[in-house]
Amino acid sequence: MAETPGCLVLVVGQSGAGKDSILRETALRLNGNRRFVFPRRFVTRMADRSAEDHVTISEMEFALAVNDGAFALWWRAHGNGYGIGRSIEPDLAAGRTVVINCSRTVIAEAMRRYSNLLVVEVTAPPEVLHARIVARGRESEAEAWLRVRRDVPEQPPGVPLLQIDNAGLLDQAVSLFHTTLLRLQDSAANPGGSALDSENEQKDGNDDRRGLIVFE
Repeated sequence: MAETPGCLVLVVGQSGAGKDSILRETALRLNGNRRFVFPRRFVTRMADRSAEDHVTISEMEFALAVNDGAFALWWRAHGNGYGIGRSIEPDLAAGRTVVINCSRTVIAEAMRRYSNLLVVEVTAPPEVLHARIVARGRESEAEAWLRVRRDVPEQPPGVPLLQIDNAGLLDQAVSLFHTTLLRLQDSAANPGGSALDSENEQKDGNDDRRGLIVFE
């Protein structure tokens, strides 16, 4: 396990939860702040202007990168390969907060490799997920329900976890995520305090399912 002063934030969630939107808008708010890094993923699919900004690589390039240990983390999903470059490691060593769109399947591996970790799970009710997937125009209603209803791996025991419900206004979810990242960075700069202490005060005010829930 690499002991690093920086925090690795893994953003996970089902299709339609809004991970890309939250990441994109949060990165815009933090644009120019060098304490935060939002690395592009390497993906074995062509770039899509309506989706995330990623680096397109071929299946052969992906296999070679895996074999050479060029990825800090990698996984396969929906017929594609996804990788996070090792460039995140110097950033973590420098005390930066590194935020990536990730799969639940690599959380356990990330916990083994990196000492300072937070998983942020973006959620929404099934009907909201279904409507968003259908709106993309790439899958039928039946195919969208298959995505929504597929089994979701449980989080590894002991993982630091936050949930952000993104069923409501995007700006509200973005504000919560943005605030969380700032507190993480402040905690790193001031050891001894907890970046999540004040989140517990918000818990009772989130009964409308548009807030942030903390799991200790």
